[in-house]
Amino acid sequence: MPGQATAPPRPAAAAAPTPGPPAPPPPDGATETLDEGTFVVSVKGQPVGRERFAIRRGESIRVEHDSHLDIAGTALASRGSLTVGDDWKPRAGAWTSTIAGTQVEQTFAAGPPATLTVDTAGKKESIKAARDIDYFLLDNAMIHLTPVCRLPPEATTRFVFPGMELKVGAAVPVPESAPGPDLVRRAVDLGGALAVDVYCQRDRLLALDAPLQSLTAVREGSEALVAQARRKERTKPALPDGLAELPRKVAVPASAGVEAASLDCSLLVPATHARLQARPTGDLKPLPAVVFLTGSGLQDRDEDSYGPGGLKLAIFKVMAIELGKAGIASLRCDDRGSGASTGDAAKVSLDSHLADAQAEIAALRAEPAIDPAHIGLIGHSEGGIVAPLAARKDRKLRALVLMAGTGRPIDVILLEQVERSARRAGLPHDKIDAELARYRAVLDAIRAGKPLPADVPEAERVQWESGRALFASHMKSNPAAVARKLKRVAVFIAQGDKDQQVAVADAEALRAAFTDAGNKKIEYKVYPDLNHLFAHSTTGNPSEYTDPDAVVDPGFLADVVRFLGKRLR
Repeated sequence: MPGQATAPPRPAAAAAPTPGPPAPPPPDGATETLDEGTFVVSVKGQPVGRERFAIRRGESIRVEHDSHLDIAGTALASRGSLTVGDDWKPRAGAWTSTIAGTQVEQTFAAGPPATLTVDTAGKKESIKAARDIDYFLLDNAMIHLTPVCRLPPEATTRFVFPGMELKVGAAVPVPESAPGPDLVRRAVDLGGALAVDVYCQRDRLLALDAPLQSLTAVREGSEALVAQARRKERTKPALPDGLAELPRKVAVPASAGVEAASLDCSLLVPATHARLQARPTGDLKPLPAVVFLTGSGLQDRDEDSYGPGGLKLAIFKVMAIELGKAGIASLRCDDRGSGASTGDAAKVSLDSHLADAQAEIAALRAEPAIDPAHIGLIGHSEGGIVAPLAARKDRKLRALVLMAGTGRPIDVILLEQVERSARRAGLPHDKIDAELARYRAVLDAIRAGKPLPADVPEAERVQWESGRALFASHMKSNPAAVARKLKRVAVFIAQGDKDQQVAVADAEALRAAFTDAGNKKIEYKVYPDLNHLFAHSTTGNPSEYTDPDAVVDPGFLADVVRFLGKRLR
């Protein structure tokens, strides 16, 4: 950026700029442009659109934006302005948006109570604030996060319409490696659902990163400065000495309702077994082994998401290393239709997940280093649904580790997730009830194989339809009923008590179902303060999933190693 080289060094004691008194408005109703520019928006490192913005001052401050984005094939356009006071408290706003071809008009009035009126193709609804609010954030309006840059440097909490809690971390000065006057990074937690790193230069918003969504928005001209200020992304854990990771391909044959696929995988074994061409004899014994089954969504073999941002905890590789050190081999594969694995990700269902798991088990049994009679499965979340299905088909499996596996029907769990999300957003009770009713209608239509309700917004309709096969297959399966068929396989049910996606009630339902089956080889443990990723967490909210200091809990890892060491040997 121009002028950087001559910028004076920043005093070490100045942690962040402290806003001074606001400047007086221009005389005679004139307007002054306080800031303007363009954000380039990217998802997974690929540009998806731009947002032009301007902040102008007259008798009040007007925040204008004009954005055009294309995210996951859905076109999003938005244009309008928000009027705020010197404290950025919202007074009025009006925007026209187009979402997947549907026009939406939104108007905001400060009230009291503050009210947002939404007109979607002639259908109006109003949302009233549940409390006094500090800010208004419009979906996909990056510039609306500017007030974060105007706050004092200490950590603080504010409230966003209609009542969502906005936690803003203390301002962190950018290291000297990224020179720039008054450049800071602030961690923002929006309602426990969205974690955002905000980059500020004095009171100007330079950029934002939403790691879990793999979304970034960077002001044109600030790219180099922001690149140096960003947190370093996690890297995969290194393989310790004494272990070997071998590339493997697993062929999944076509079957009823399932297309053929080739899965790209890694076999992790002690180095002593890496070069075997036949079953070992004598002192060298074949190894017990496990297959890892990932959760929902496209993930790599380590249960990380692809591209920049997203989940990067490498849960499965961390577990595989600990098992390998204990002499237990493992097979991890990229999901069908992701990474180097073939297949159509849009057509995945429980049937395809099961077919992939069965092919992986067969491939593992065929490995010279592996004892085919001592195989287990580790399934996380949706993988914890697939693992018992595979055990019903394959009675030779010796052990299952179910990490946050579900014991109740999928629609019950989805509706709980919707309700928690709505409460975090600060929606009033009547809107939460309406949201739940809308989701029930969608799920009922999918269950019955009928078209989605006509009032489902087009952008949501596209998402639902893309996952219809998967949701429909889940609704035909009852995890507890499957568990009641499994009497002999050893089972370890593991659950974090801070998990906001799968409840402890699901773990209890699974334990009850396996007990009903007469299974005497059940271990059950609920881990205090662990979230859905089996990492320590304050709230368990999704906003904590990208905590750069999070690690898979060592106590949980030790329990898995102990359980499998006992049941697979």
